[in-house]
Amino acid sequence: MRIRTVFLLVAVALGLASGAARAQLVWYDSNGFEAPTFRPGVLNGQDGWLGEGGGPSGDQARVVISPEPVIGGQAVRLEVGDAQGDYSLMARPIADPLAAGWPIVIVRFDIYRIGPTQKQNLWWYWFDSGEPTYGLQWDLSNATHPFGWNPGATSTPTIFDRFVNLTMVWDFSQNKAYSYYNGVLVDNGIPISGITSLTGWGIVLSHDAATGTGADVVWIDNFSIHVVPEPASIVALAGGVLALAGLRRRQR
Repeated sequence: MRIRTVFLLVAVALGLASGAARAQLVWYDSNGFEAPTFRPGVLNGQDGWLGEGGGPSGDQARVVISPEPVIGGQAVRLEVGDAQGDYSLMARPIADPLAAGWPIVIVRFDIYRIGPTQKQNLWWYWFDSGEPTYGLQWDLSNATHPFGWNPGATSTPTIFDRFVNLTMVWDFSQNKAYSYYNGVLVDNGIPISGITSLTGWGIVLSHDAATGTGADVVWIDNFSIHVVPEPASIVALAGGVLALAGLRRRQR
């Protein structure tokens, strides 16, 4: 992964010098869950991540390699059995970017779902309260809801059998949030309210449906959080981050 190239793309979008962008933009980056920072096996305890499995047959979050669908590198697998109450969780505490004075926060990661339809729900969320702080891929709609059912939030059909990027932007200078799935705008400036801190991020595969509706597995890759000063254009910012996502996947 060529991180300097990634930063340059974002710097162009923001109109900042690439050196300043490198110093300011990355709040946390998993770097694709690659070695040497990550090793295959249980995720819990690696690079500050928390991971667990619960319910009758929910598995621990695990770092995995090929022949699982990780496209030449490593990724995190979340897996549940066919029992209601199963879950598989990954979570990462972070220093609060809002407390540090950053007005725009971006979360992005890649998701691989097995089709043609999903059996269980994949949730993602800030540890903190307010709107919008959570989203999901919902089994009943077979759709991706980047900001869940928060006021003004919308959705788009889930894409199966390949990695797809999800990017979410919280602009606290305007109190608006944006989301992109597969490089396409989904939520265009929905209202932010009640968010006063951002202290960590979680992703959980949850068997919310009745027992007998099917086991499920999800792969997560390229998780990162970026913080940036107020850009001249939120559209330019998003374009740079989405270019980042596509470049990183191609280089795996």
